[in-house]
Amino acid sequence: MKNATYFSSNSCQVLEGLAEPTLELMTVHAGIEECKPYHIVSEPRSEYILHFVLSGAGFYSVGGNTWPLGAGQMFLIYPQTELVYGSEANDPWTYCWIGFRGTRTESVLKRCGFSRSSLVRPLSEPQEALSCIQEILSHRSLAASDMLAREASMIRLFSLLAREYEASTGNRGLESDSPDTLYARLGREYIQEIYMHHSVSVEDIAAHIGVTRARLNRAFQKELRTSVQQYLIECRLRHAASLLKETPLSVKEITWQSGYSDQLVFSAAFKKRFGLSPTAYRTGESG
Repeated sequence: MKNATYFSSNSCQVLEGLAEPTLELMTVHAGIEECKPYHIVSEPRSEYILHFVLSGAGFYSVGGNTWPLGAGQMFLIYPQTELVYGSEANDPWTYCWIGFRGTRTESVLKRCGFSRSSLVRPLSEPQEALSCIQEILSHRSLAASDMLAREASMIRLFSLLAREYEASTGNRGLESDSPDTLYARLGREYIQEIYMHHSVSVEDIAAHIGVTRARLNRAFQKELRTSVQQYLIECRLRHAASLLKETPLSVKEITWQSGYSDQLVFSAAFKKRFGLSPTAYRTGESG
């Protein structure tokens, strides 16, 4: 049976290269590390990552904010975010982590008290979090049984975090979304995951959620005041606009990375949305 990639040393255990069978919530990698002094990480990631500090001290810096962190704290990394985190010189931290993604991610994180304005939270039971990570690390193959075991450990971990958040806020209830709200949220989250894929269609998005195209469009129109197709186009064009301003990629490369296979179609859609061609938008030229 084929295994995922597992690395172990005296100070570190890492399990990655996981191929999980669901798009809703999947483990991408997990690990435990006893960091050396001044161990610094500054590369943006393509997945969400939660770190749980078990001992020692370090810092986390993102969006102009810096948090000194120690045992009994956890911090969340959002995908494609500029950041820096690292261990202190005299008391370097030991932490465990889990990397994950999926259409349910934002909803699950909200229930655990996380958001873009709440990236650092206390954790009163770090050893329980460590236990969940150790269970994930012990199931290393890509067999269905190990995949399900990893999924169970991940859900147990998020259950722990949700329980702690509920205890800290006194709120044990979940919001009861209407069908329209639920379908629109699931559709929005899925589009944000796959908008750069060339072959995705509205039918694909509706099928993933389990409703018809017409039903999903009604939900989008009611909740977001736009169609599914227009929301998909908007995600693609905003991504393209960001790449034009922040990267040296060619228009052809940006066309491809934004979910378009035809540069002329992309340029026409971009000009319709922003009033400028992609090249003019990049250089700041008018008309």
